[in-house]
Amino acid sequence: MPFTHQRPLLVALLALLIALAACAGATDAPLTLPVTRRPPTPTPHVLTPRPQTPTPRDTEIPEGDPATVTYVIDGDTIEVELDGRTYRLRYIGVDTPEREEPYYQEARDFNRDLVADQTVILVRDVSETDQYGRLLRYVYLEDGTFVNAAIIASGLGRLVTFPPDVAQTEYLKGLQAEAREAGQGMWGDTATGPCDCDRNLYDCRDFDTQTEAQTCFEYCLDTAGRDVHNLDGGGDGLVCESLP
Repeated sequence: MPFTHQRPLLVALLALLIALAACAGATDAPLTLPVTRRPPTPTPHVLTPRPQTPTPRDTEIPEGDPATVTYVIDGDTIEVELDGRTYRLRYIGVDTPEREEPYYQEARDFNRDLVADQTVILVRDVSETDQYGRLLRYVYLEDGTFVNAAIIASGLGRLVTFPPDVAQTEYLKGLQAEAREAGQGMWGDTATGPCDCDRNLYDCRDFDTQTEAQTCFEYCLDTAGRDVHNLDGGGDGLVCESLP
């Protein structure tokens, strides 16, 4: 066959070989698929439970007068509606920080969380009112929570004794000792002193030992410059010497 007649055949064969080689190369190339990025699985946020202050409860609520809490003034004072009238009420045996003092807001919030808008049972000791005309009462919730005791146990209030209203003094004193030992509330703050020195609040019955009373006396001398609580009756610098 003349070469001129073979040339078209050769060209066709060459084109076929090139096409086959291209196909083979395409087969050997790695297959690349589009990557779908999945959003990372969020790590669940685990809430660490806050330690809960045990709430003192009585198995039986003492007999008293039901009232409704209409306003929480601070950590130890509320307003209640009783028999159609509104009264300001001070908790017996409890003294919480005043405005601008450390733990004022914490004590107020704690009290508000306990009693705001609640029906409460008001239990009288001896006195009807204090010198400011406020009712003096032990306060219980309907579930048995003893509010005065709960504030002391939380470490957000100190025991204060004003005779003759002392029926719960020993019980509250025990709760305060437990709160102090556990570092509850302000007892866990090294900036908080051993007692309140802004006004006369204590007598020797508020302390378990002479050492405890002496510490309060000396602390108030340093911070307030005087025997705020009139503990040093003998004027010799030693207070409450009848205590163990």
